[in-house]
Amino acid sequence: MEVEFGSAPVAEEVIKECLHRSEGRDLEGFLLGQGAIPATIMFVGEAPGATEIVEGRPFTGQAGKVLEAYLEKLGLTRRDIYITSAVRSRPFKDKVVAGTQGTPAPRISRSNRTPTKNEVLAHAAILDAEIAAVRPKVIVPLGNIGLHRLIGSHETISSLHGRVIEGPILQLEDSTDSSSGYTFGEKSYSIFPLYHPAAVIYNRSLETVIDKDLEKLKAFLASKNNS
Repeated sequence: MEVEFGSAPVAEEVIKECLHRSEGRDLEGFLLGQGAIPATIMFVGEAPGATEIVEGRPFTGQAGKVLEAYLEKLGLTRRDIYITSAVRSRPFKDKVVAGTQGTPAPRISRSNRTPTKNEVLAHAAILDAEIAAVRPKVIVPLGNIGLHRLIGSHETISSLHGRVIEGPILQLEDSTDSSSGYTFGEKSYSIFPLYHPAAVIYNRSLETVIDKDLEKLKAFLASKNNS
């Protein structure tokens, strides 16, 4: 099987529609996923941050270093996986910071924020297209935003991390009858939720839990490759 590396092909009209649905929101930049096509495993994060938008690559900066450690423990590299996110533009919030003695004028400070459900929905068609192109056997949501995009918001990473969930995933609903905007597709996937790499940066006590989850995921991937 020939494997390519890059961003999955997403129709220009799909991207334009997602950008149109995002207009007027506090979002900046745009970034598609990246990795092997096809890939056995796809990681789905939350949204790009400032560093990702500037560098044009998913998961850079501090969270990217933690992700690299995840992959090393799994015996994988970025060229073995496809990594993407639920939202393609950086959600941000601005606040006015008072001046100091050295810089007396007030300034605007911009920081990352968690994307809203509507922002995730606005970008839903792109993730659907990437999954169709990459054809992953295993999808790994990193954190609650990725998890909720795939299976709904009835569970959390803290309750499902390190477990294999077999079943269909949510995709954009063409009909307006859906109250959520999504419907479950017909195809079944193996879903293995993990804590977002940023979580361990703020809570070092998660390191042991994450290491055990990665051991389980490594064993599960081995069983998938041998089946």
